[in-house]
Amino acid sequence: MKNGEQDTMYNLSVQFLQECNSNESESALSDSNDYLNAAVDPFREQFYTEFDEGVLEEKIERAQHNAPINIQFESIGSAWAFNAAERLHRTVQSFQWEHLHIRESLLKNLPKVNERLGMQGPVTPLQKDLLTVMGNYVDLYYPKRTHENSGEIYVAVALHVLNHVLKTRSIIVRHRGRRKAVAGKRDECELEFRDLGLTRPKVLILAPFRHAAYCIVSTMIEMLFANSNGQSFVTNKRRFHKHYGPPGNFTPKHVQGKARHQLPLEFYLQFQGNRDDCFRLGLSIAKKSLKLFVDFYNSDVIVASPLGLRSMIGVKGEAHHEYDFLSSIEMVVLDQADVFLMQNWKHVIHVMQHLHRLPNTDHGVDYSSVRMWCLNGMASRYCQTVLLSSIGSSELRALLGHHCHNYSGLVSVVEPQQTPEGCIGSVLVSMKHIFHKIPDCETLVDEADVRFKFFTERILPAYKHSETMKRTLIYVPSFFDFVRLRNYLKKEQWSFVQTNEYTSEKKVSRARCLFYHGDKPILVLTERFHFFHRYVIRGIRHLLFYQLPTYSNFYPELCNMLLQPSLNKQNHQQTISTSTVLYSPYDDLRLSGLVGRSRADSMMSSATNCILLTGR
Repeated sequence: MKNGEQDTMYNLSVQFLQECNSNESESALSDSNDYLNAAVDPFREQFYTEFDEGVLEEKIERAQHNAPINIQFESIGSAWAFNAAERLHRTVQSFQWEHLHIRESLLKNLPKVNERLGMQGPVTPLQKDLLTVMGNYVDLYYPKRTHENSGEIYVAVALHVLNHVLKTRSIIVRHRGRRKAVAGKRDECELEFRDLGLTRPKVLILAPFRHAAYCIVSTMIEMLFANSNGQSFVTNKRRFHKHYGPPGNFTPKHVQGKARHQLPLEFYLQFQGNRDDCFRLGLSIAKKSLKLFVDFYNSDVIVASPLGLRSMIGVKGEAHHEYDFLSSIEMVVLDQADVFLMQNWKHVIHVMQHLHRLPNTDHGVDYSSVRMWCLNGMASRYCQTVLLSSIGSSELRALLGHHCHNYSGLVSVVEPQQTPEGCIGSVLVSMKHIFHKIPDCETLVDEADVRFKFFTERILPAYKHSETMKRTLIYVPSFFDFVRLRNYLKKEQWSFVQTNEYTSEKKVSRARCLFYHGDKPILVLTERFHFFHRYVIRGIRHLLFYQLPTYSNFYPELCNMLLQPSLNKQNHQQTISTSTVLYSPYDDLRLSGLVGRSRADSMMSSATNCILLTGR
C-alpha cells in the first residue's frame, strides 16, 4: 500500500472511531440509567418487549394484510419491506452508528478487519446496508451474494452476531450481580430478571461446506481480536485450522490440461478449501475469549451444515433424536442458501422444523430467569433470519414464508438481473430455443405430475424414432423427477445412459463414451451432477430441459457444449441444433433469469403454449 493510501486509510479510521466513540458514550450513558429501555436499542426492543400471545398474533396477522413498502438502499438496491418500514425508517433515512448500538470494542476493530481484507474505507456501503437491516432485527432475504462480496458479507454478519451475543452476555452478567447484591435481603426477595432462553445457544449459522464455516469463524476471531496486538485468546484454534482449514487449490480429477480453463471461475471459487459437507461446531464467546469445539449446551453460537445437524437431530424412532439445543435460537443465518438446494434441501427443512420446540429435559435451567415468550412457546416470533443466496428461488422464498415468523417483519431484496435480455444472450451456438408452457395446475404438488405427463406424452415421442433427434441430452434439475423419468425410460425400453451425483467415476466415463460415439442416443443428466462436476459433454446435438435450471447460467453453459468437436461432423453440421425447455408459472424466477424480466412476463401471460426463439 502506498504512503498516500495509508494516510487516507488512517484519516478515515480516526474519523470513524471518533464518531463511534461519541455515539458509544451516549449509549453507555443510557445503559447506566436504564439499560433495558426498549425505545433506545433495537436489540432490547426485539427481545425485551413482552406481548400477550393474542396481541402478538394480531400484530402479525394485521401486518400480513399491509402492502409492502419499497425501499432504495445505496448498495443492495431495491428492496421490499414487509412490516419492517417502521423499524428501518430512522436508520435508512440517515445512517448513524448510534441507531444500531453496536459495542465500542467491535466498532474499533471493524476498520482494521476491512483493511486486512483490502476494503476501501473503514466500512463499505454494502456493510452499511446489511447492518442497517440486520441491526434492526428484521428478517433479511439477500439474493445477491457473490464470491466477490462474500468477504464484506462475512464481516457484517460476524459483527452482528458478536454484537448480539456480547450484549446478551453483558445483561446476564449484570443481572447476576444484582441478584447477588440483594441476596438475603427480605425487601428485595421478589427481584426478578428474565434474560435466559430454555437452552444456551442463541445463534445458528448454516453453511454448506467446512471452508465456509472456516471463513465465518475466522472473521469472528478477527473481529474480536483485531486490536489485541497479535494475542488472541482462542481455545482449540490449532484443532480448528486442522479440521476446517483450506487443504489447497481445487482441481477436479477429470479436468486436465486445457480443459481446466474451460470451466467458469465461480466453479473453482465455490469448491475451494475444505469441501466436507458434514460438520457441526459449537462456539462459546466471552468479552476477551473464544472457545471452539464446545458442547452445544454450553455454546452461544452453533456453526453447522444441514447434513451435520440433520444427523444429530435424527427423527422420532431413531436411536439418536435430539433437538433441545435449538429451542431458544434467536438468530438464524443461512449462508449460500442456494448451495443447500444442490445438496439436500430436505435437511434444511428438517432443521427449521425443529427450531423453537420445547425441550424434553430442563438441562439445569432456572425457569425463574427464562423469558416469558420462551416459556409461552412464542420464541419463533422473536427469531431473526438472515438468508444469503447468489440467486432468487421460489424454494428460498417459501422457506421464509413457512418457517420464519419474526414479528419485526422482513426486508426482501429484489433479485439481481444481469442483463435486460437475460443470460440466454451468452449462448454462442446457432440453434433454436423452443419453450413449451405446460398446462396450468392448482398446486406445486400437482405440477410434478402434469409436467411428467406432458413430457412423456407430448415431447419424448418425437425423439424415439427420429434419426435427426439422436444425441440428445436430457437435463433434469430434481433428483426425484430424474428417478421417475429414468424408471419410465427403462420400462418403455428406451436406449439411453444416465449420470447423477451418485454415479461412480468409472460409470460416468463409460456413459460419456457411449453417448459420444452414438451407441446410446440419449444421455439423462441431473443438475446436481453438473453443479458438482461440470463435465464437458461432447457429442450433443439437442438439449431437452425437463425444467429450467436453478442457476440460469447453467443454460448457456450446456448450450455452448455444442461447440465441442464430435464424431460424424458432416451429419452434425446438417442437423439444426435445438434446445427444448418446459416451463410453468412456478418457474417465473428461473425464466426471468434466462430471458429477462420483460420477456418472461410476456411468455407467462401468452396464450401461445409454444414459443420459438432463435440465437446467433
